[in-house]
Amino acid sequence: MTSDLQEQTNPLILNKPHLVAPLTKVVSALITVVFWGFFVYLWWPLITLVAGMLGYHTINELTYAADMLNVRHLTISYALIVMALSGSLLLWAAVEYFRFRNLNRRRWPNAVVVADLATYSSLPESDLQQLQSERRMVAHHDDHGGVMQFDGAQQEKAAAGGKTVDFALHARLLGHPT
Repeated sequence: MTSDLQEQTNPLILNKPHLVAPLTKVVSALITVVFWGFFVYLWWPLITLVAGMLGYHTINELTYAADMLNVRHLTISYALIVMALSGSLLLWAAVEYFRFRNLNRRRWPNAVVVADLATYSSLPESDLQQLQSERRMVAHHDDHGGVMQFDGAQQEKAAAGGKTVDFALHARLLGHPT
């Protein structure tokens, strides 16, 4: 039995946990435990610091004291590495700026000519120009996704006046099998 909330949600979301395979549940739980362990590992230095401040001592107290002597050396090394990387990126940005400072590589795309578009779409130019002037148009598709017919406001006006305008496209022209 499903609730109203489950019926309104996305049908691609699995809302029936009792149908999940047991192996999937075990693998999901294992991955969750591994990533929680990794999260705690990342926070371990802060946890150790807080525990030390609260008076709790670990087994590695001697190695911790030795590591504190290396903190100054590591801080200087990391600062030098960060400065070297930042300097190289700033140098690269300056070189690229001086290299391309007077070039304008942005330009508008070329306009598409109606004749080229008509050749590409296998439509007569007159029909294509009329389709481009439509404000509202409905395209009818076949089973393969090919466009079979266009209906527009101008076509409806012409049909109401006794004239019929045919925008039917043959599936063969669009490359779809008939």
